[in-house]
Amino acid sequence: MRPTIALLTDFGLDDPYVAQMKGAILSRHPDAVLVDLCHTNPAYDLARGALFLEASRKHFPQGAIFVGVIDPGVGSERRIVTLERDGQYFLAPDNGLLSLVLAVPGKVRAWDVTGHVQDPAISSTFHGRDVFAPLAASLGAGTLPSDLGPEIDPASLMRLPWAEPLVTEQPFQVKATILHVDRFGNCLTNLAATPWATRLTLGTELGMTLDSGQFLQVLRVNTYATLQGNRIGLILCSQGYLELSMNQASAATATALTPGESIIFSTKEDESR
Repeated sequence: MRPTIALLTDFGLDDPYVAQMKGAILSRHPDAVLVDLCHTNPAYDLARGALFLEASRKHFPQGAIFVGVIDPGVGSERRIVTLERDGQYFLAPDNGLLSLVLAVPGKVRAWDVTGHVQDPAISSTFHGRDVFAPLAASLGAGTLPSDLGPEIDPASLMRLPWAEPLVTEQPFQVKATILHVDRFGNCLTNLAATPWATRLTLGTELGMTLDSGQFLQVLRVNTYATLQGNRIGLILCSQGYLELSMNQASAATATALTPGESIIFSTKEDESR
């Protein structure tokens, strides 16, 4: 079977970096199927990269290999790791890029594959081409992760503080983080479908406090069309996370929210909690 290798980088498309990385894979494994997950991720933006990895993995086949190269620490002593969960593999620097993949409940295994950086021919500024690409090709050819490096405790992998929301119960509040603003102005949060799609029930009026101190009312809905006028809604989006949205308007513009900002949602007491 031809391996599927999905590439996520912040390289952009103006330089030859993406093509060189693909060439490095194909020169070692010509039968690989390369999928461009995203290459226009803002430089060094780990949160958006983490979101795209976790949101995308469920749409890929068993055995798929995800290569994430958003690597501001390239050439430093940071680890390079392989992660396995649900029959899929992830290659990434140990810098928090795998935070959301790790946040999902379930069994994961991890290996430290940093030893492959020792070759003096490797560029200290382009591990995507010289380290990640060969490792991905090896995995695609059937090499076991255990043959690439020692197994490590997944709990030792870096998880960044925005990976999961902060919850208090009395009174109920949940502090979420904006991970991404899409081209429609929808503000994707770190509130994953499980458990938040059911815990914040449809039709609920929510209070929302911004970092600026501004307080707004938002409505928990399941379609954009439900929102009338300038109402802001909280919707379970196609990527598996709750997002702030408006009907044919930009929630980001209306709220002035940007990635990395925090928001606090509050509700009236709910007997189900």
